[in-house]
Amino acid sequence: MERGAISKGRDKDTGEKIFPKLELVRLTIPRRVYTNTYMKYTADSIIKLYERRDTIPRLKMVYEPKYLRFFQARFEQIPL
Repeated sequence: MERGAISKGRDKDTGEKIFPKLELVRLTIPRRVYTNTYMKYTADSIIKLYERRDTIPRLKMVYEPKYLRFFQARFEQIPL
């Protein structure tokens, strides 16, 4: 789950985008369901994504609903 500019939204008075100091992603994992092997695989996958972050296409918001923006917004890829 993204916890940054998309979920933060806009200033209610000015309509300007709010850019938090940190752009975060929340990874939620249920307890007592997965083994250490699953967790190692997940961690290794996240590390591989980070290592090739410059090759992953960026996104731009093309639709922004009035409410629940982080659930209903739509995005398009920005070419590398």
